[in-house]
Amino acid sequence: MENKIPKNWVLVELEKLGENKYYAIGDGDHGQIKPLHYKENGIPYIRVSDIGWGNFKPDKLVYISEEIHNKNLKSELLPGDILIAKTGATIGKCCIVPDYISKANTTSSVGKVSINSKLVSNKWILYYFLSPDFYKLMWSKSSRTAQPGFNIIHLKQFLIPLPPLPEQERIVEKLDNLFAQHEAIKKTSELIPQLLKDFRQKVLDSSYKKLHYFEELNQLTLKIQDGAHHSPKNVSTFKQENTYPYITSKNIRNGYMKLDNIVYVDSSFHNEIYKRCSPEIGDVLLTKDGANTGNVTINTLDEPFSLLSSVCLIKTNKQKLDSKFLMYYFQTQKGNSELIGEMTGTAIKRIVLKKIKSTKVPVISINKQQEIVTKIDDLFAKVDIIEKRYKTLKQKIDSLPQSILHKAFKGELVPQFPADGDAKDLLEEILKLKKEVKKK
Repeated sequence: MENKIPKNWVLVELEKLGENKYYAIGDGDHGQIKPLHYKENGIPYIRVSDIGWGNFKPDKLVYISEEIHNKNLKSELLPGDILIAKTGATIGKCCIVPDYISKANTTSSVGKVSINSKLVSNKWILYYFLSPDFYKLMWSKSSRTAQPGFNIIHLKQFLIPLPPLPEQERIVEKLDNLFAQHEAIKKTSELIPQLLKDFRQKVLDSSYKKLHYFEELNQLTLKIQDGAHHSPKNVSTFKQENTYPYITSKNIRNGYMKLDNIVYVDSSFHNEIYKRCSPEIGDVLLTKDGANTGNVTINTLDEPFSLLSSVCLIKTNKQKLDSKFLMYYFQTQKGNSELIGEMTGTAIKRIVLKKIKSTKVPVISINKQQEIVTKIDDLFAKVDIIEKRYKTLKQKIDSLPQSILHKAFKGELVPQFPADGDAKDLLEEILKLKKEVKKK
């Protein structure tokens, strides 16, 4: 948070905003409550896994007995309390205890804040915990170890920007509305990838729908062969002298090769495999084993490489079968079903070479095949443009909440009114009342 704050705002330690009671700001039990105390019903015991980024996640909630809860009242939670993960990989996750939970308890990994509602809105604190300004503040105090985190002293001393209560309420209302709109936009935009995927599938299926003459793939190819049936002794994660790329099923995706995780094998292993399985640019590569069985692409790697047996090399007879025409056919519902409809294997699914060779594929003239490929390529290119725009839009949508929150805590989201007063006056009044209560 920048030191400069809007007019009539104050920066105040979180501890001063706490409710006037013992342990208004604290954490959960430190080992007294163990998994053996968990029950199927009773008092909710809220853990870090039950806390989202601004939302409560009750799906995996566990419970403890009333007796155990009463022995740990220091960490009792009530409706409206703010929870924040203070240790672990997801520090900063936060939520508000919902109204339908009358009381609960929590663990030492969770910080809890019971705020003074006369001074500050619990949603104001929640939104600030979610803001990029607090994120920087939190990490400046966090121990950067394998188990990052901050302690209760830090939590109490975190500086909170505090506007007058009426202005807080206007900002919170504005944030509620903006985030509701953002969520609606996000849900709508999340439909786009599936719509594009469905469109691609429709293009493929309709392009091959009227083809009725088929032949076995073996009659239209020069070679159908898989790669090595034994693992190389020496594998390197980077290119060295006399080493060759080693392509496995993890590198084959539908329509492209994923080459960011290539490993390399030595020349002796490569030469042994390459004699019988020599992929060239433009050949078809088909995953025949494992979770990605059926993935098919055109080889775009313009250098010699070795294949594992999980990948099948298909060299088409160029006078009879266009490689891309075959690739697209295997991506149609009919072609994919024809290819993998009767896979063998239990734990690991696989297509045997005999099945691949006997798979029937449509036969038309090379010119007609290339016309179909060109039509699909043109439509897919348009889809790619839309997909690229969607990814750009998604980045903007994903970053929007942080931009909104940053604006909110700079006082730029709603207008200020003289009638709101000054937060400093309100704070001084509340602190005065606290002192009087302590004297009694």
